[in-house]
Amino acid sequence: MDLTLDNVNITCDTTKMDCINVSHANVTMTLEGTNQLICNAGTTGDATGGPTYGAALAKDGMDGQLTIQCDRTEEKGHKCDDNCGSLLAKGNPDLYHAGAISNAMRKINTPSECGFANLTVKGGNIEALAGKHSPGIGSICISEHQGGGYTKNIRITGGNIRAVGTEYGSGIGSGYGNKVDGIYISGGTVNATGGAYAPGIGASKCGNSPVFPNQSMITTNIEISGGDTVVIAVGDSASSMPGIGSGAGNSKVSNVLASPELGYQGYIQDGTTLDHYTFMQGTPFASTTAITLGQFCTKVYFGPYRDVNEIDPDTKDQIGANHVISKTGGEEFTQSQLKKLTKVNGKEEDGTSFNVEELNFKDPKQVEVINKAKKEGKIGEYPLTYCTPNGTEVTVSIFLRDCGTDAAEFDPEHPTPSIGANGFEKETGGNPFTEEELKNYGAVKGKDKDGNTVPLDGFTLDPGQFQQINAAKTAGKTGSFDLTYTADNGSKVTVKISLIHYDEVTEDPENDEIIKAMHIISKTGGEAFTEEQLKELSIVRAFDEHGDEIPREDLVISDPEQARRINEAKVAGEIGDFLLSFQTPNKTEVTVTVFLREKGSDGAKADKETPQSLIAANNISHETKGKAFSEAELIALCKAKGKDASRNNAQVKADETQMSLINKAKTAGKTGSFDLTFSLSDGTKVTVKVSLTGNHNVSFDPNGGDYIPETQILSGGKKAIEPKEPKRDGYTFEGWYYKDETGKEVRWDFGTPVHEDLKLIAKWKRIPSNGGDSEENDGKKTDPKKKKSPDKRWNYHEIENTQNGSKDKTAPRTGDEAEIPGLFGIIGLSGIGTMTLYYRKKKRFK
Repeated sequence: MDLTLDNVNITCDTTKMDCINVSHANVTMTLEGTNQLICNAGTTGDATGGPTYGAALAKDGMDGQLTIQCDRTEEKGHKCDDNCGSLLAKGNPDLYHAGAISNAMRKINTPSECGFANLTVKGGNIEALAGKHSPGIGSICISEHQGGGYTKNIRITGGNIRAVGTEYGSGIGSGYGNKVDGIYISGGTVNATGGAYAPGIGASKCGNSPVFPNQSMITTNIEISGGDTVVIAVGDSASSMPGIGSGAGNSKVSNVLASPELGYQGYIQDGTTLDHYTFMQGTPFASTTAITLGQFCTKVYFGPYRDVNEIDPDTKDQIGANHVISKTGGEEFTQSQLKKLTKVNGKEEDGTSFNVEELNFKDPKQVEVINKAKKEGKIGEYPLTYCTPNGTEVTVSIFLRDCGTDAAEFDPEHPTPSIGANGFEKETGGNPFTEEELKNYGAVKGKDKDGNTVPLDGFTLDPGQFQQINAAKTAGKTGSFDLTYTADNGSKVTVKISLIHYDEVTEDPENDEIIKAMHIISKTGGEAFTEEQLKELSIVRAFDEHGDEIPREDLVISDPEQARRINEAKVAGEIGDFLLSFQTPNKTEVTVTVFLREKGSDGAKADKETPQSLIAANNISHETKGKAFSEAELIALCKAKGKDASRNNAQVKADETQMSLINKAKTAGKTGSFDLTFSLSDGTKVTVKVSLTGNHNVSFDPNGGDYIPETQILSGGKKAIEPKEPKRDGYTFEGWYYKDETGKEVRWDFGTPVHEDLKLIAKWKRIPSNGGDSEENDGKKTDPKKKKSPDKRWNYHEIENTQNGSKDKTAPRTGDEAEIPGLFGIIGLSGIGTMTLYYRKKKRFK
């Protein structure tokens, strides 16, 4: 049933008794304008039962539902003000049992008509003023004893409500000791005042308990919640009644709670008046909290959530602010940004809010430290303190993380969630990680777009990555893995986690201590190591008998002479493997090796804030010839070693192209110096020299010359000595030649180092005769002045006859041999001597 009260004014007396009765029905009452319901149905003397008791707004029995609202209740974000409809429900204060918003006492002897239940107030300006022994809102006097009825399920979600009880009548609750089970206030402003022997909210006292033994005076299930809800509950001070509770004391009270909604925090004032109070211990609170009071004036309210809050007990100043989560690196924060990011706010004693300009940074140097760390890419938690004009302080933390959202880029006009987390390293092997462990190790933190902190259980891990990490850990594998955290608001951050395996571990059975460390790799030369650098590079760690980590500053180098010798070698550029031992205060010791190499990463220059991979190796010399090198052989010969950023031993790979060139030279017996680059999977590289050594033969072919120079045996890289020039009749010596890889004849430069066996052949040039063209020893004719086109019809042939036989020689020729058919036919020669035949081209004249 829908019922609208539009400027209604009703007064009832003992003839009508109830102004409006909505019993045993589901009624929605909408308020428009100003409405008054005045009940004069009561008696001047206290009496039980009777047919003349009534109520301004009566609802009898524990069934049915009454909802009261203003005409704008359904508007989103509506908050009632003076323009909304109102209702005054008033019982005559001079009459007993004249109810306001309650059941009627005349019916309490009938169980089905007894009690007051199921009232919901959604809006409107409501004032409920009761007659004697009656609550402003709730069950009428001795309902529980007479008919078993009580107050149940009153819900207020909006509006402005003022409820005032009288003697033995609560503001909202019951009259004369009825049970109160369920008052839920989740919105609006409520002001409830009890009369003598009655709290503001809860069960009143039963003045004559022996006569009415069934009056339980129980108060249970009172919950005040929401974000903008304000509840003021005032009990009677003269009879020491609480603001919220039971007239019979705390033993009758259970489950009385305040519960801020997400994004808000609760405040509970406990005092004698609204101006004289203390805050309940634990105020402010962000989660459901039990209301425990010692005074009779109680105020419960909520405000925007802040991570950290402080309330000065003397000045009552309140100040609160949020932590900030940001990726490190990038732009610095401005002071204005920090105030917006932290959402710093505060209130004075009277509840007046401070202007944000009045809330100052206590120490501006903190801002400088934060910005310096951010600019340098450091991670950590940095304090930031604000103070009110009266000196009340609050300190929050600026969390700088490896990865995540850069808060310096936050746009307050278009807020978005923030998230941050750190990469981390853990030892491999053993049991798998739990999700909670990985969340804690990564120090993951997040906020929604409104600045509310995401709880740890509000993050999830990428299931595939989680499985991969644990598979590696339980198998004892090392490596670097991605891990993605996702907040319940959808924001994500991915970090790198490293599973490491220590090179050396010592467990002392006598004191149960454990100490472990990594070997160190470094290029030799340059600056010496500090003790702190050696600890960082070795990532030495130790644990006592309880499993607690021993601070690194308590670990020392066992033998300072070891460190001195290492640094002496490094500064001098020596290479080698050097022992280094660390120990705990109880002398538990671990020994690692410091590998100094000719080339590579300088450990003394490593940045502990952003660790990088390390690689180092030595130059080598090796005899040429024989089998090709394998990759493993070259790594071993060069003593190449690598560590990833987590200081795990990393696989070293040799450049395949360079290795192929080296092996081609080696198997061919060549000597020389070759570059060889070793690298790690992340691209970290070092380049060394591989020198192939050995002897080479340099032999000489005079090619018709008058003597053969002696073969020279040289060490690879040495230069051959040019021998004395050979002689040959009719020819000029032009030098020693060899064939290069393409087969081309190239003159040898004796200033060139020899890196392979070499055969040098003399090259000759024929001395020209009769002023004619000159010929080189390859038979080609040349003209020093002009290069002529070849004439294919020119040929020179010499036939030599001796007594012992004949031999013919074909002299070097220019051009292709011309065909001269039938020139000689068959020529018979006899006798001793030489016959030379010439054929020359005839000159033609025009």
